[in-house]
Amino acid sequence: MDRVTLRDIAREVGVSVMTVSNVVNGRAGRVSPATAARVERAVADLGYVPSAAARSLVARRSRLVGLLLPGRPDGVTLLGSPHDVAVTGALEAALRARDHHLMLRGVGDAGDVRDSVRRWGLDGVVVMGFTDDALAALDLPGTLPAVLVDAEGGPADAGPEHGRVRSDDRAGGHLAGTHLAGLGHRRLLLCGPVDAASRVVAERLAGFRAAATEAGLPPGAVRTAHARTTYDEGVALGGRLAADVRAGSVTAVFATADVLAAGVVRGLADAGLRVPEDVSVLGYDDAELARQVTPRLSTVAQDTAGKGRLAAELLLGLVTGDDAAPRSATVPVALVARESTGPAPVG
Repeated sequence: MDRVTLRDIAREVGVSVMTVSNVVNGRAGRVSPATAARVERAVADLGYVPSAAARSLVARRSRLVGLLLPGRPDGVTLLGSPHDVAVTGALEAALRARDHHLMLRGVGDAGDVRDSVRRWGLDGVVVMGFTDDALAALDLPGTLPAVLVDAEGGPADAGPEHGRVRSDDRAGGHLAGTHLAGLGHRRLLLCGPVDAASRVVAERLAGFRAAATEAGLPPGAVRTAHARTTYDEGVALGGRLAADVRAGSVTAVFATADVLAAGVVRGLADAGLRVPEDVSVLGYDDAELARQVTPRLSTVAQDTAGKGRLAAELLLGLVTGDDAAPRSATVPVALVARESTGPAPVG
């Protein structure tokens, strides 16, 4: 089917192409209300769809937003966790509702960022999944509208065109520690990318330790174990922890993501241990996965979809100049107790 053009609309209504252009591009005030109504009826009747390229030229904007994630040269998917998938889905939907389009892009350094922005004419970017050190190395231009998800870093004193979205990670860690200590656990372990200079993990660990201290636990009650945020890493870690659980040196595990917690449960089960009878396991995110595994995971819930929507809102405010809203936002957290946590084992 041939594409309907402005000229077709103009011919149908009996007006100039410029008149039609004024109406479809939001300048209806330049024509009479009656003419504007006739043009709008013809647009609907003929099924006219504006050209994205033409609108970009008029507005001097591409309506393209880049989601920048750490590049993975091994070919592994950029969206490696349920958290990232949920944030990305909500971000795309919110942008699409505002007639913008999302482009997923893996980047490793400042050159990749500059190339992406220049090559695709991005109006702005959302950056997710980087440690603060890695984010600083990207050297985001201070004039580039950008929203940083779960990060405090970036350029030194990030420029006026940068916003931030995060969850209250310290509060989340505190909820986890309070929950486990309240169940009588005195030998706790936090697992996650603790060696990766991650502000997110550092904040959760700080809150976890603070809750343990408030519960009267000794300074050495909280141990840590490094693990990447994958199911397979959790399985391997669960197998390694089995000896500690049997020796009574670990009675509860707090994983910094549900996918890691699910792997830990499987690894412990493969080693012949029961969750939560022998050891409790607590996750973070409240991803769908938390309700799909057995036992269902207790977890610290954060509004991952809300992160995506807030990132879109903040970024489009920066892009359009309508940035009266705050340039940073924090989503709340809440403890969701299910079947994977229980009273500390006796003895």
